[in-house]
Amino acid sequence: MGVRENKVETYLHDRVTNELDGTTRKWVSPGRDGVPDRIIITPAVVWMVEVKTDDGTLSPAQVREHERLRAAGATVKTVYGHAGVDELIEELKRA
Repeated sequence: MGVRENKVETYLHDRVTNELDGTTRKWVSPGRDGVPDRIIITPAVVWMVEVKTDDGTLSPAQVREHERLRAAGATVKTVYGHAGVDELIEELKRA
């Protein structure tokens, strides 16, 4: 078994706060299944991020909700493990 999802979320939060002068918030939306796990807030962007383990998969509810959010104009990303967080951080540094 690999790294647990909450460890990846902690890694994401630490990288955003330490390297991007930003923060993250856990997103819980009662009555709405499939919302992304975290909201990233930096001086440059506000993005929603679904965090998965290296071998995680999106549920049908997550796919639907992410599509709805994108259609409304939101930026929604899915990251897989620490490597996915690393790639996202590099993308955010260029934003």
